[in-house]
Amino acid sequence: MTTGTLTRPRIRATLVAMHSSRRNLAIVLGAALAALVADLIAAGVSGSLALIADAAHRVTDVVGVAIALAAATIAARPPTARRTFGWARAEVIAACVNAGLLMGMGVFIGYEAILRLLEPEAPEPGPMAIAALIGLAGSGLSAMVLRDSHEGFAARSAFLDVVGDAVGSIAALVAAGLVMLTGFAAADAIASLAVTVLVIPRAIFLLRDAVSVLMETTPAHIHPDAIRTRLLAIPGVSGVHDLHAWQITSGLPMLTVHLTTIPGADIHAVLDAADKALEGEFDISHSTLQVEPAGHDLESDAHA
Repeated sequence: MTTGTLTRPRIRATLVAMHSSRRNLAIVLGAALAALVADLIAAGVSGSLALIADAAHRVTDVVGVAIALAAATIAARPPTARRTFGWARAEVIAACVNAGLLMGMGVFIGYEAILRLLEPEAPEPGPMAIAALIGLAGSGLSAMVLRDSHEGFAARSAFLDVVGDAVGSIAALVAAGLVMLTGFAAADAIASLAVTVLVIPRAIFLLRDAVSVLMETTPAHIHPDAIRTRLLAIPGVSGVHDLHAWQITSGLPMLTVHLTTIPGADIHAVLDAADKALEGEFDISHSTLQVEPAGHDLESDAHA
């Protein structure tokens, strides 16, 4: 049997990335707090539903980024004898919580926007535009900070949040311009609906990906049939069964498989070839391979 270990380069690199993402998430949290204060003040002065929507979104951002920061901090903790994979899935759990917050906020703002469409109320465009510009600047800064670090679930959920904030700020800015130039009061509610349409689908996608990890679904880039075919091509291998692939969190794919060998096969050569194929051709650096000689009594399913 051969196993990958938590000191392998891929896993070390993932842990280093988690440490880096904590710093970035702390910067994003500060920017989100500043933008939230600006939105709340301007929403109170202008009465804009778009700004209220943006402020509500930023509340979920502040909570979500704080959760992501806490999860990234926990996930970066080293493995222990009791938790041999460490705390990497804390990011996945945090992503589920963030997705729930985003969906709840989206439904609430959508409902309020529909009510405002039925009874349009023109906001004060000046404060609305100023707050939208401040929010856009903060979201732009946050997106730049996270642009190269959104592979992990914590950083990814935060990146989606700030991109959504930027679009929401743009929508509020456009609505303020329309109200100012044309007096079109419904522009505010329409902008709020635009934010809702953006938020809910991305929250669903984030939740789907996080749940897939928790359900140990085979990662999208791993194709079991291709792996099985490649392993069967290794000299000395006569069968492949009990092949399972999953991931602990983003960037940490795992695989276990049993290999049956022909009589007289060089087991060490089989192990080396299989390990190199999995890491070099399928980008799986953590694998557990069990080699079984011909005639070994299998308790699992027949070869598949």
